[in-house]
Amino acid sequence: MNESEKTRKSRNPPMTTSDEQPLLRVLVWEATRRGETLATLAKQLGVTYERLAQWRRNEGLICNAHRDVHERAARYLGWPTVLVLTMAGTVGLQDFVWPGQGSLDARVARELGRLRQDPFLGGFVPAELAVAAPAVKLFVIFLTHELAGAAGRENQSYHWLRAMQLAAAGHAEAQAEMDTLRAMDNNAPGIF
Repeated sequence: MNESEKTRKSRNPPMTTSDEQPLLRVLVWEATRRGETLATLAKQLGVTYERLAQWRRNEGLICNAHRDVHERAARYLGWPTVLVLTMAGTVGLQDFVWPGQGSLDARVARELGRLRQDPFLGGFVPAELAVAAPAVKLFVIFLTHELAGAAGRENQSYHWLRAMQLAAAGHAEAQAEMDTLRAMDNNAPGIF
């Protein structure tokens, strides 16, 4: 190991390994990849080094940070802000579910029933899924819809995220694209 590698390793503590704060893990990984110190990362996020250290020790959560911290994290990573908010845990899959008739639990149960009846995947659905946490069930339904949509709808969720990002940036054509996607989704079965 040469001298610059030793210096870089001494300036950057090991990456966060906890899955409780995936945004923090990604930010630390990116800083390490760039060869930047955590003090530099904290400055980029607009927080003190101590605040960043508290998040790393799980004495606080980055999801509770002010919106401007998440926006700075998005700029630092080069991501849309909605993806940073998702990684922070402030936006989840349930936020992408269309409001509809009946409770979300009933709709998820209906979709899991459809999954169990699927001629290709039904035999592989584990019995434990019935008692899994609601977030796990919703994630499985989301993945199933993405699998089914990849062939027929050309990655529909990606188009929604892209349209929302463009709309947030003030692009006029994004609203027309969202209207088109909404019309397509209103005609499609499922909870998404």
